[in-house]
Amino acid sequence: MRIKSVSFTDHLTGWNVKNVHLGALTLLVGASGVGKTLILRVISTIADIARGSAIEGKEWHIEFSEADSDYIWHGRFGIADSKESSSIFEDSDFSIEIETLMHADGRVIFERDTEKILYNDQPTVKLDSSKSAIELLKEEARIAPIHRGFKKISWLKIGYGSVLRLTPGLLDDNQPMSLERIKNTQRLSPIDRLYLISQHFPTLFKEIESDFREIFTTVESIGFEIDQFFKRQKEIVPLLCLKETGVKQWIKFPDISAGMYKTLSHLVTLKLADDGDVILIDEFENGLGINCIDQLAESALEPDRDVQIIMTSHHPYIINTIPFNDWLIISRKGSNVCVQTAQDLKIGEFSKHDAFMQLMQNKAFTNGHL
Repeated sequence: MRIKSVSFTDHLTGWNVKNVHLGALTLLVGASGVGKTLILRVISTIADIARGSAIEGKEWHIEFSEADSDYIWHGRFGIADSKESSSIFEDSDFSIEIETLMHADGRVIFERDTEKILYNDQPTVKLDSSKSAIELLKEEARIAPIHRGFKKISWLKIGYGSVLRLTPGLLDDNQPMSLERIKNTQRLSPIDRLYLISQHFPTLFKEIESDFREIFTTVESIGFEIDQFFKRQKEIVPLLCLKETGVKQWIKFPDISAGMYKTLSHLVTLKLADDGDVILIDEFENGLGINCIDQLAESALEPDRDVQIIMTSHHPYIINTIPFNDWLIISRKGSNVCVQTAQDLKIGEFSKHDAFMQLMQNKAFTNGHL
């Protein structure tokens, strides 16, 4: 999956995002509260809709590529007729009003309204009006790769602490452990994944450990200890441990610094990324020290993988590391989120340093309002 552009309107709240053009690496910068995180949520919401979620009042338009083909997908959910006595446990009374998937050259794959869905110009049987046709037709040959592509969009969220348990279908069965299985088990944190890597893929584990030690030079080794309380309950809860130079005892979670924990989580996520993955990262620098920001930002620039990374930041070290051609400067006017490139603002005409200083002085960046 490679997202090329996205537009989104929330007809309940009035939030409006138009024509956000995205590259292989996109850094969203701007003042607090202008909509940087909102753009990440928009992308995540569109992926959720493709996977079957019904989200009232949302309208979307996304251009993307998958399996060497370019597509345009547009749709709109209606608004429920009544809000009286509504409950999260009740069935929704809103449905998709319009939806179209087409090739970039205009050839329609499916289109729908409130009455019918046409797939390959032929009407389908009556299908669930609250689910996207990408979800409903995901077994069809023309739709299956697109559905898989939307499943490759993920939001990097750092859970501080392990949630791993010895559960059927993951650890205590006879199926072979694969990297794909480790990566795609949704409930696992990056550190849980690192534990499984340490058990099944020691060479990869050593690579991640080496990358981490380049950032934190006092660290000698990374390991895990099984929590004895849960072990007695026949469950596995691995606790991250670090051995540092000059420190006699291993440092165990939760005494490991939040910056080290988050840095290691980022490294695991980037190391496991496959071609076609889309990774969303909010406030990349949050909780990180200056000693690791530059190296992590440079790891996001890895040229050998077809991975799309979309992240937000307002930290000068990160902004200065990412090329200015990959910046999107976010501002807003009321509920309208506005997106401009460095070129739009005539930033970076002479040098990278010039671009950075121009950005720091630009009103769209400093106050976020047009």
